[in-house]
Amino acid sequence: MIWILLSLLASIFSSIADIVENENISSSVFSKLNQQFWYKRESWKYATKIFNYKLDAWHLSKSLMICSFVLSAITYQTIVSRPVDFILFGLSYNLNFNLWYHVVLRRRKK
Repeated sequence: MIWILLSLLASIFSSIADIVENENISSSVFSKLNQQFWYKRESWKYATKIFNYKLDAWHLSKSLMICSFVLSAITYQTIVSRPVDFILFGLSYNLNFNLWYHVVLRRRKK
């Protein structure tokens, strides 16, 4: 069942990457953080490179998402059946992504 947690982590990392990629960052919990690291349209200018890999929020989030997906596939064990698991995976990924993207990572209006 660890694959389920890893797939949920992948959706969280994907929501972070999507938020910091564009203007949505202004209404997120990342809006007051260092834009040279968090906002992709700025961070590419300032990101430290290690072997041509940029160290900024977007690249780290995407990398962690991919690692989570790969580990999820490696640790996959059937719960119901492969087709049902596939549907459950898709639903849980999308619901969790939307929860984090639209609710958890949004800045609260005062």
